Amino acid sequence: MTKIPATRARQQWALTIDEAKRAPVTITEHGRETVVLMDADLGRRALEALEDAEDAREAAEILARIDSGQERTFTMAEVAADLGITLE
Repeated sequence: MTKIPATRARQQWALTIDEAKRAPVTITEHGRETVVLMDADLGRRALEALEDAEDAREAAEILARIDSGQERTFTMAEVAADLGITLE
């Protein structure tokens, strides 16, 4: 991943965007990484992957609580009865 100072990114904005379309560009301020500029499609896919990973982690935690008896499950019949719905 390319790293460039914010000053250069501002001075050469068109070039920075062209670089970011090919591969993510990390922009630094005072030597510290502050933002990453990347192709929009890559950004969307990265966020989707992150959200999927978070969902999987949360599901695994819930299943572990169910397996350990800390959480209970409900049957469809129990939920329907609680809501006053008749199942057919």
